[in-house]
Amino acid sequence: MKKVLVIGARGMLGGEIVKQFGQDENYEVLGWDFGEIDITDAESSNEKIRQEEPEIIINCAAYNNVDEAETEEGFKKALALNADAPKTLAEIAKEIDAVFVQYVTDYVFDGEKGEYVEDDEKSPISKYGESKARGEDNVKKVGGKYYLVRISKLFGLPGKSENAKKSFFETMLNLAKERNELKGVDSEKSCFTYVSDLAEATKSLLEEKYPFGVYHLINEGAVTWYEGVLKLFEIAGIKNVSVLPVGSDEFPRLAKIAKSTVLINTKFPKLRHYEDAIKDWLDKRDKIG
Repeated sequence: MKKVLVIGARGMLGGEIVKQFGQDENYEVLGWDFGEIDITDAESSNEKIRQEEPEIIINCAAYNNVDEAETEEGFKKALALNADAPKTLAEIAKEIDAVFVQYVTDYVFDGEKGEYVEDDEKSPISKYGESKARGEDNVKKVGGKYYLVRISKLFGLPGKSENAKKSFFETMLNLAKERNELKGVDSEKSCFTYVSDLAEATKSLLEEKYPFGVYHLINEGAVTWYEGVLKLFEIAGIKNVSVLPVGSDEFPRLAKIAKSTVLINTKFPKLRHYEDAIKDWLDKRDKIG
């Protein structure tokens, strides 16, 4: 039986990772969140993880307030969680000969190329993107047995942590109950990533012993936020809410956002189309009420 440590276990992604491995009798799963470990404290993290000696460490914890990261204090937090903590965890994993999985983001690209494969050069245009790019570089410098998994536009059932963010789709469904007209940005293109599919792919990545390195694990079908919400409402049968396409200037932000960061998966079997993933998510969402 392999011991798997999942950090950020009460978040949207972490909860799904715990569930994916927990239903397999070949794994013993430890799910830690902010109450159990502070990954910005290298010394205590080292001591706590070494006591358990997991064979796999999966880090789902991150600082993801893109706009706040543009402030001095926010950037400091972003660097601590997104750059320094992955370095610490990679070092611990290397020392105990564990496999390390770190999730990263399409925000490491500037959007000029439009579509990006795994070995394209990083060029972040926001502080958040910079913090995640530094995290990637830190893990690579440490070396060892690691997977850097780039994802984008994550969605799924809400996490249980008080720090867990609701997905874009969840927010749109809630707003549709209150308004008869919504606006969707039609100038930022990327892929959605369904946490259930991502968790399953992560498990396959480990079990099938894919070569260590960088992977793009996203659902197929690149769209803008506007196109995504149109498809969501179509699938959900919401017909009484109109959605207007708008430019990104309609929602001013502190952070600069790339126009197109479509991740191309060239190293792993393609995940299903995001439309099919939406149907699965809505079905599970209905069942839990």
